Amino acid sequence: MKRKLSLLVALAMIVGLLAGCGGSSSSAPTESASGNDASIVPITDSKMPLTTEMSNMSIGTAGTSGTFYIMGSAYADLITRNLGINTIAEVTAGSTENVTLLDEDKVELGVIQLDVTLDAMEGEDGVPLRVIAPMYPNVIQLVTLADSDINSFSDLKGKRVSVGSPGSGVLTTNEIILETLGLSMDDIEPQYLSFTETTDAFRNGAVDAVLVNTAAPAPFLVDLETTDAIKMIPFSDEEIAMFTEKFPFYVEATIPGGTYSSVPEDTKTFAVWIALMSKDTLPDDVAYNVAKTLFENGDYLKDVHVVAQYLNTDNVNEIKGVPYHPGVLQYLEDVGVTVEG
Repeated sequence: MKRKLSLLVALAMIVGLLAGCGGSSSSAPTESASGNDASIVPITDSKMPLTTEMSNMSIGTAGTSGTFYIMGSAYADLITRNLGINTIAEVTAGSTENVTLLDEDKVELGVIQLDVTLDAMEGEDGVPLRVIAPMYPNVIQLVTLADSDINSFSDLKGKRVSVGSPGSGVLTTNEIILETLGLSMDDIEPQYLSFTETTDAFRNGAVDAVLVNTAAPAPFLVDLETTDAIKMIPFSDEEIAMFTEKFPFYVEATIPGGTYSSVPEDTKTFAVWIALMSKDTLPDDVAYNVAKTLFENGDYLKDVHVVAQYLNTDNVNEIKGVPYHPGVLQYLEDVGVTVEG
């Protein structure tokens, strides 16, 4: 029986609502996370002491208005404070570019969707990715303006649809969604926009809908609601089953009514898991202590964004098809957690 995921939300925890969305790779200094500093758990009792000499580390995230960047910045802050490795969150196009940056050894860690990860590992030049920690399920959101005549997925045919910027996991996932539900990019007018660009396009009348997978509530949609009421388009049970029964990385999901101020009713949809990844070449002691830092600082991270509730050892086995890093496996063994498969 498939596990149904109900996404909990907290509007007050949104960070960087009005920030711009980066469209290319660049270095971003670690921002001071909005968590309670007093809640940080120092790593003083590691069973695998950090011996590798590493002074700097980078985490590939996404645009600054998205959850990838918000959480990646918080991780970088924790790693810098706890491990003494100066760590920064890199502004990137998202999952697909993060795979490339990892493959080219331009970053040591990357926030990546599970579907993109599996594609990268199974490709002709398979990238040896390894899981550092489960992050959260990215919920599929089909959104239009409240007065739109779009009321179902099939109504997207012939419409101008924001499908994500080039190099983003949003775009990669949307290609899968369209194909699975009987449409293609040729059946719509795809607009390759970032989150912030999508908000502007709605206000300018340049797009009819957005199909996006991201945490709910999405800051760019909350921003849009300050000027325009929105409408969430639910997926049918049959449409959802086409994903959860075929792909190991999708789960059923519900966006509760009230997540967005102009959407009072629950919205049925599905989600894809996100994980923090590295390559298999990351030293075991670094992987071990990064995992320990993140898993043992849940209270601090939950003050940064509500999705941090999912980064815990109970969700380790939600990540299917991608192996954990050996250093992380050792940490999980040390705390009594068994990884299945």
